[in-house]
Amino acid sequence: MTAIKQFIKKDYIKSFIICFAIACLSLLPFVIRGHGFFVLTNDFNDQQLPFTIGLHKDLLDGGINGFSWDVDLGTSTIQGFSFYELGGPFFWLSMLFPANAFPYLVAWFFMLKFAFAGLTSCLYLRRFVKDSRWAILGSVLYAFSGYSLANMLFYHFHDAIVCFPLMLLGLEIYKEKRDPRFFIFSICLNCFVNYFFFVGDVVFLVIYYLFRFTSKDIKALIMDIIRCIGCGILGVAMSAFLFIPNIMYISGNPRTGQFSGLLAMLTTSLDDYMYILKNLLLPAETLTSVSVISETEQNFSSHGLYLPLFGLVLIIAYIIKNRDWLSSIILFCTVASFIPLLSDLFYMYSAAQMRWWYAFSLMVALASIKMIEDPDIRATRLGTIIYIAAIAVYVVAINVLNILQVDDQQWINHGIRFYVYAMIAVVGALVTYITIRGGIDYRSIMINVSIVSVGLMFSTTFIYKTCDWMGFQAYKQKYDIAVELELPSEQYRLNNTMNLISMTAHVAGFTNQTSTNANSIIEFEDLFDYYHNVAGMPKNDIPGLAELLGGKYYLLYEETQGTVVDTYDTQLGTAYLMERGACPIGFAIDSYITKDDLKSLNVNQRAIALLDSAVIDENDLTDEIKADLPRNTAEDIDFETSIDDYVVEHTYGSVLGFTKDGHGMKCVTGYSDDTYVYFSVPYDEGWTAKVDGTNTTIVNSGGMMLIKVPAGQHEVEFTYSTPGYKVGVVITLIGWIAFIALNLLYRRKEVANDSN
Repeated sequence: MTAIKQFIKKDYIKSFIICFAIACLSLLPFVIRGHGFFVLTNDFNDQQLPFTIGLHKDLLDGGINGFSWDVDLGTSTIQGFSFYELGGPFFWLSMLFPANAFPYLVAWFFMLKFAFAGLTSCLYLRRFVKDSRWAILGSVLYAFSGYSLANMLFYHFHDAIVCFPLMLLGLEIYKEKRDPRFFIFSICLNCFVNYFFFVGDVVFLVIYYLFRFTSKDIKALIMDIIRCIGCGILGVAMSAFLFIPNIMYISGNPRTGQFSGLLAMLTTSLDDYMYILKNLLLPAETLTSVSVISETEQNFSSHGLYLPLFGLVLIIAYIIKNRDWLSSIILFCTVASFIPLLSDLFYMYSAAQMRWWYAFSLMVALASIKMIEDPDIRATRLGTIIYIAAIAVYVVAINVLNILQVDDQQWINHGIRFYVYAMIAVVGALVTYITIRGGIDYRSIMINVSIVSVGLMFSTTFIYKTCDWMGFQAYKQKYDIAVELELPSEQYRLNNTMNLISMTAHVAGFTNQTSTNANSIIEFEDLFDYYHNVAGMPKNDIPGLAELLGGKYYLLYEETQGTVVDTYDTQLGTAYLMERGACPIGFAIDSYITKDDLKSLNVNQRAIALLDSAVIDENDLTDEIKADLPRNTAEDIDFETSIDDYVVEHTYGSVLGFTKDGHGMKCVTGYSDDTYVYFSVPYDEGWTAKVDGTNTTIVNSGGMMLIKVPAGQHEVEFTYSTPGYKVGVVITLIGWIAFIALNLLYRRKEVANDSN
């Protein structure tokens, strides 16, 4: 009991307990109301819940190096899930439970994430205060900052919030003790957790180092930077089995590196400026319902900085009082937020959207607690005046913009909510000043900050839930159906776009809400002049496309004509699994059309053309293909043949005995002549195709796969291995061997020093 009491008294454990309690008080009412089943809205419901369930099942099916059939038309497990949760420590903890239990567990994991954000930030913050109680306070400010609350919609973002402080802590320990071990490990951890956020972490780490540790001794500085780079290389090497495949993947993704020119990125639009300023001054809002500025009431950028109760008061006061590395970093981050050239640099000009503001939040939390520990009434009074004046000017400006209808848009969507947020910020600023002036009392400050944190998190969660585009009961109905759903044939897909259904059921489908589907899917969608950052192309909007891609099965929620495959009784009534005509995933083709010819057709004719002929880019045509297959031009496509007739033809030309799993797919062919077979499976360099155990060439057919099989009965096997994975595994093993050797070396030095 004594040991337990001593453990609980540790500052970082207190941070953990306090942050867990705040999160629990905020979320528990919603857990109870949902009978344990916790949902929010939009991306949380459409991606975070189903992706966790889907990843769990994909790992059991094919392992980390496998292929996921339920991410759009199919994607590498590493590529599809690393941006989300593949490296997340809380995901691996969830693997201890059944996959379908996750919606009942997610709120508790959320509480743990907030608690661990408090713990890790406390470990970092306590290095800068004399009394570690203020580090506990700072950890609450960081864990429940505007960034954390606004981004509750993106559950996996909180893994980065948890792990980032450890990287700064590692650098601090390295600089103090010249011991790089924890620094290397923290780099490895952050790189493993999420490659996207890791890039932002590294950029911020460089900025942090330059402001904090730059020395006039250039030679010593250069040598130290080289040693830090060495630590970084070793840390990345230790997680290379995930990092290298993902870097290879994003290097071919059109979302990467959207640099629009130096001059163009020095300024942004008026509404962006106002939105940034609002989120610096006021409590963060739900991304799905913005009170001012956004005409659509939605803005999925990760803006949010407000610290519970304090706002910017103590930060402004700190900058007034101090001219040091911390105030310089805060000023740099503030300026960078308004200049896309600097802000987007954090993620290599790849849709940064202020995703890096969690690092900014940690710096302002540090400034706030340093100001409390060493208060300055004059600076705090001036900071309060400046902050309240800025809020007042901002409120007036928004109303003027709205009255004048500047840019022909409505600037105020929810006036009452906006004024409430402004009032919360003003009252918080006044309470902060009164507290500083009247004498610092840790207990009262912590209680006030905790109460405000609970209120802000509860209200944010409440508003998120009221913005749900699908009611709780309807969402729960689809989840319950998905838990039971099975497709009668593996050679067809579920014609349904909800991630929740296909990923929970672990079936191939048309899921279209993901940021990380295969690059070849983007290539396929380009055949139809479609591109979207997140949403996949609707497969039912183009005549013949759903049939081409094997969308045979679909769900209906009322009885109607058609072939019923299965029924599901739910609280909202009976649901029906139906089937219709569709091409199997693998079928014979007897002609080809070039990409240029295909794209010369009207978009609504292109899927029908693909039912007639496989598309092959001119650059991929070989003499063998030209000799084996006749070429059809746009004029040769038979549009008189109905889609149903094409489906019947390809059903007769289907491969036999088709099976698939997380490692690939198998089938048997039995054609009378040498035949080319089209598989509506995304092309990837990770695929290896064998006919009777002998490798055969895979042709890229507009983002899908085409192979040639000889006449007669043959066994065809496709095996998948993520490009870069095997190389990454080797580098990871070398990295860990080097890290272990480094630990042994330092351990030997420590023993030698102790003996002396």
